Amino acid sequence: MIKKPRTERGPAAGSSSAKKAKAASEAESAGVSKITVTLDPKLLNCSVCCSALTPPIFQCSNGHTTCSDCCEDLEYDCSLCGKPNDTRCRAVEQIICGMTLPCSFREHGCTDMIPFTEKLFHEESCPHAPCYCPIAGCRPYARRSLHDHISLQHPTVQHTNVTGGSLCPLRMRDEEQARFVSLGSRATFLLVVDRSVPSGRGLSVIHLANQQFREDDFKYKIQVYTRTGILCLSGETQSVERLTKAYQPGASLFVSDAMWSPQDSPVYIELRK
Repeated sequence: MIKKPRTERGPAAGSSSAKKAKAASEAESAGVSKITVTLDPKLLNCSVCCSALTPPIFQCSNGHTTCSDCCEDLEYDCSLCGKPNDTRCRAVEQIICGMTLPCSFREHGCTDMIPFTEKLFHEESCPHAPCYCPIAGCRPYARRSLHDHISLQHPTVQHTNVTGGSLCPLRMRDEEQARFVSLGSRATFLLVVDRSVPSGRGLSVIHLANQQFREDDFKYKIQVYTRTGILCLSGETQSVERLTKAYQPGASLFVSDAMWSPQDSPVYIELRK
């Protein structure tokens, strides 16, 4: 009997696929459904507006990803390379929809894990978000309205009631940094005196909104009688319940040190709807 030479069997054509299927089956049976990865969230920002990507997401042939709003604004042309930006990037969409992130205010006490696409919305209303005070030297605080914060932490701030539509004197002292001004029980305002302005001070007005009274669109006029003439600023008040960023007035009345003195520069204010 003549034996045929024994040959080595090469890898079966479907062995690779079989191994992958076996591994997937073992992972599924073990209950493995999620993985933890470390990723810089900035990698998932829109290439145009730099905000977090939210579905639907589009990409160009060079892989530049863009949110749908920016795609529409740019008529689906990539802002970085000019190529058509009209291909749905479903892989990134699926990754984003499965991601959760800790709140940015975790160090201030928030323990929530937020879906990636809801992070900005959550942080806009997060009770642990730091709030800012317009009075110089005051540190960020949490969980209070600006009105309550100033009342508790700055008890020396004086309070003046005025009549709506009338120009009323405030008789401010030279060292005052702020003054509460009220239209009876209707609304309360804060006149801020910014002494960080070089060679002078800036006067601005905030409407202190609250849960009970949400009226806005108040008008104001600040008038200062100086040694050399009258300075005046008028406009519409900025309405805030809490300042989530460092205070930046929309407009302020600058009074130089050369023109100001407590005796010769009385401050008047007018408030009306």
